[in-house]
Amino acid sequence: MAKKVLAVFTDSEQTAKMLSEIAERYSLKCKVISSVALLSADNEEDILELLLDADREMVKGFRYLLLSSEKPIEVSTDFLLREVPHTLNLEELLDKLIYGVIGDVFYNVKIAFHPILDLKNGKVFACEALCRPPIKITDLLEVGRSTSTYTEEFCRSKAIKEAGEKLNGEIKLFINFHPRFLTDPFRTFGDFISMAVSYNFKPSRIVIELTEHEKLELSSVRGFINFLKEEGVKVALDDVGSGYSGLFYLSELQPDYIKIDMELIRDIHRNNFKKVIVGHLIKMAHSEGIKVVCEGIEKKEELDWVKYAGADYGQGYLFTKPTDKPDIAAVEGMAKELLALDA
Repeated sequence: MAKKVLAVFTDSEQTAKMLSEIAERYSLKCKVISSVALLSADNEEDILELLLDADREMVKGFRYLLLSSEKPIEVSTDFLLREVPHTLNLEELLDKLIYGVIGDVFYNVKIAFHPILDLKNGKVFACEALCRPPIKITDLLEVGRSTSTYTEEFCRSKAIKEAGEKLNGEIKLFINFHPRFLTDPFRTFGDFISMAVSYNFKPSRIVIELTEHEKLELSSVRGFINFLKEEGVKVALDDVGSGYSGLFYLSELQPDYIKIDMELIRDIHRNNFKKVIVGHLIKMAHSEGIKVVCEGIEKKEELDWVKYAGADYGQGYLFTKPTDKPDIAAVEGMAKELLALDA
């Protein structure tokens, strides 16, 4: 079987030796030639795992080649420069490696659904879709540009498809969007809505959940929110209350829903300051016609307080953990019991 060999060009022989020591922890073979570390593995996944965890200041460049031999690495720097002239930067290399194994990486990806409960009647109002790929999307965001885009699109597509199969037609679907993918929002959401329609999933059931709003560009976002609403899609702001930016974007974007940061909900029944903050957030949102979701509810006392304060919806482990096989009837039965509602 062909060996996958990666030549890592560093700033010194000492750095190359440090990388060699790190490689050993990943069961990779490594040979140091001057300031070059030659990594050898049976598959791309092993090399990829090392690079995602390595200190990027340590490496200066890469050359990638295949050797169809099980023999120890016998490659000189001259050979690399002569036979493999193209040098990749880290982002290009990771894109190459991840894309090469993308089918295997995502074959068994599961979409988990985390129910959001209506606190007035105990019914499942919506589910948040959570994609769990073997490689964290946050890691991909930092390194492989085209692959991270592919990952996001793949997860959204699979979430829509499975939601159509597992959630009844009344339940909405919250889908997270990172600001990085909003540089061309009209194209992104035009493709997204077209994909939803292809799965017979009504756009009116979709809620776009904007995360890390401090990175949003208002000029890019305002227009597409109007576009989404014309298509029947709703918009939610996540983690409102976690900082000034959340309140600023709440006033600027006028979403349909806000999700109050779970750290504010944690032990709120014991913290008067949290009660004041959350109480004002709920009143402020309702004055503008915005519905409120309190997330991270883990205790009955937290649930009792946010319901008393007027929150519209609740989400958290108290009701259920995220699962790829949501049992809506069981969750609603638990919720009605917790909310002291008649069955």
